[in-house]
Formats: sequence, structure tokens, C-alpha cells
Amino acid sequence: MESEKEASQVREVSLVKPNYMLMSLQRIFVLTVIIVGVLVVVHYTPMPEEYFENCDRECHELDWPMICRVKLVIEVYKTLSKSCGSCTEKDGGECPATCISADGRERGVLVANRALPAPTLHVCENDILVVDVVHRAPAHALSIHWRGQPQKETPFMDGAPMLTQCPQPAYTTFQYKFRASAVGTHMYHAHSAADAADGLAGAFVVRQSPRLDPLKKLYDVDATEHTIFVSEWGHSMGPLAGVVSRIPNAESLLINGRGKSSESPDSPQSSFKVEYGKRYRFRLAYGGGSKSCPIKFSVDHHTLEVVTLDGHQIEMERVNSIEIGRGERADFILEAKRVPGIYKIRVAAVKSCQDNLEGEANLVYDNKGQKVLHKDDDVVDAQVYRELTTVSSERCDLDNVICLHEIHSANKLPAELAENLDKTIYVPFNYSTRQISAKRVGE
Repeated sequence: MESEKEASQVREVSLVKPNYMLMSLQRIFVLTVIIVGVLVVVHYTPMPEEYFENCDRECHELDWPMICRVKLVIEVYKTLSKSCGSCTEKDGGECPATCISADGRERGVLVANRALPAPTLHVCENDILVVDVVHRAPAHALSIHWRGQPQKETPFMDGAPMLTQCPQPAYTTFQYKFRASAVGTHMYHAHSAADAADGLAGAFVVRQSPRLDPLKKLYDVDATEHTIFVSEWGHSMGPLAGVVSRIPNAESLLINGRGKSSESPDSPQSSFKVEYGKRYRFRLAYGGGSKSCPIKFSVDHHTLEVVTLDGHQIEMERVNSIEIGRGERADFILEAKRVPGIYKIRVAAVKSCQDNLEGEANLVYDNKGQKVLHKDDDVVDAQVYRELTTVSSERCDLDNVICLHEIHSANKLPAELAENLDKTIYVPFNYSTRQISAKRVGE
């Protein structure tokens, strides 16, 4: 009897019909969740444009990296070519894009794409750069160094001659291919002889998504046209400047390839436009020259909030001027809160290296269409009398000078470097190997 009851119970269980309605609802619910999830992802994913003219674009963390193809044609050119006309003279009009005015005097230059300085490259983090260097300078060896990029994946693309590559012979094409992995303001320049002093150097900016940028809350505008590249200039520079026994003095400092001289006082200067009430992120790079004196950078009646050095974020320092050496870069925030007008941007070489070596540009308040009168805000700026310098000197003992060993990084050291340190050594760098050798010989 018990076996018959068990058999009947089994038959009853097997005869229970599945709840198709419940199963259908479950399937509909799962599909709805999947569709909603897809729609949310698509909605919050920035859709790239169909075509970018170049890699200078707004960066998004969810975008795929772009392959940025760049062609640099290296050739011997000259300043004040026929295309300049009379633009370096008073009331001569604007200089065309094909004109290299420099300091208003004619001389030969070694340029990339007939531009001085070399074209500024703007890319996003992790973009792949494919740079074709077409070398058209006769009897000349060449290599391009990408300062600031670690090149961990492609160390053979670093551009150091006789270390990571052989110099590129004349009338050949060499292709650099690497990932822009280091965010920040960097630069690229020729690494052979005095080519960088002859004009073959330019800024290289790697941006990141605004959502990932820890400095985004400090500024309103980070524009391409607010990149500042400073270089030494003179008429005694050239391929022999690096091998002669006496280093010739530079004759002027160019800001974005423009400056003035005593022979050409009306030569055009670079201008940077801002609007009242906005905060701007400026990117400063110093390419140096044959002498490569450290320079002091300042903007009349404005405070500079330094936020990065050589692409690395630091604890913000409010200063009136920035002193950097060759190859160094600094990002600073400038708040446009002065009475609209034109203010001078000044660069000057350190007097202990060379006296009376200066350059100027213009900071222009562009408030067209605004009829509101603005008032100077002197409450904060009047309290700032400090200077920031990355150059080690006796001035570091002064209270109003912030030196490199007093600057703190905004990021902590890795655990393996932060603990169990036996000794900390600060190593100064000097680009003038001739002076170092002379000191050793004297000793």
C-alpha cells in the first residue's frame, strides 16, 4: 500500500503544469533589465565624431585611443622670407602663417614644416603617435627626442642618438611610433648638435579626460592657444655653436617664435587672449638655445598659481614669477581679474648667465561686446611677493624664493620607495658640460 501511495504522489507531481506566465514575465524582466542597461551605457558614453581633422580634441576616458599621424618635414629655411612682405615694419599688417619673423632679422633656420617653433602637438592620453620625419637638410644627421615620455613600451623610439638609435641621414624618412602614456606638458626637439638652437624644437601636450584631471576644478579654460614656448635666439648660433671654445651670447628670447630686437623694434609679438573673470591654464616650456641660460617668467600685475612641473602635479604655489632651466616645463593657473587692457608677459635670462637678454609678449583681455566696467582685485595679489625656481643657487636662502627642494609633489611615493630609505641625495643638473669639464681640469 505504501508503495502505491508513493507512486500516486510521483504521478501527481509529474502532472503539475509549469507556470508559463511566470516564466514569460521572468524572461521579459531579464530582457528589460538588459535593454535598460545597454541604453544607460550608450547614453553616458560620449560618442566620437565621425572625423577628427587632428588629435587636438576634447579627451574622454571612454573613447578609444586615436592613431595620430604627423608629418614633420625638416629643411633649411630662413626668417623674413618673401611671404613676410613688410609685416615686421610699423603698420605693416599681420604676418602670414608662412612667415617666420623671429626677432625681425634675417638668418638661416632649421625648421619643421616651415614653422618656428616646431608645430605644437596636442594629443590625448594613450593616443598612438606615428610621426614621419622627412629629413631634407643636406649633410646633416638628425634624431628627435620626445622629452617627458617614459617610452617603456618602445625604448628604441626615444630619439637619443647613438643610444637608442643611429642618427637619421639626410634625404631619408624615419618613422617614430609610440604611445603618449605620460600626461602633461612636454616638448620634442632635435638631439643632434645645435639643431634645437636653430629652431627645431616644439611643445608636446598630452591631455586627459576632464573627469580624470585632478586640476580641472582649478581652471575654466585649457586651450591650445595658451601654450607658451620660449627659446633663445641670436645670429651667432648654428651647428658650430656647440663645438667652439667660446659659447656665443644669445641676442633675444622668443615667445612662440616671435620677439623684438634693436634693429627691428616693430617686429610683431605673440599675444594670448583672455576674458575677464575666467581662470586659464597656461602651459610653459623652455627650449633653450646654444647657451641655454635659465629664464625668469612673469606676467605684469598677475599672480601665477603653479600646479605642475615637468608634467607632474605639485602642491599649488602662488608666486609672481617662475624660473626654469632648459627643457623644463611648468603649468600655471592665471585668473583674469584685472581691468581689461594689454599686460606684458616678460621673460628674462638670469643675470649671472647673461645680462640684458629679454623677451616680451602680450596678455590681451578680449571683452568685445561687454559694456561693464571692471575693477581691479588687488586684495590677494598684493600679498604675493614670492618666486619659484628650479635652479639651485644662493638665492634659495632667501625667504621669498621657493626652491626645488621646498616643492612638494601632490602624489605620494610608491610604498617600495617611501619606506626604509637609507639616504636621500639631491643631484643638480647642468647642461653646460664644457663648464663642468673646465672646473674639473682646474681642480
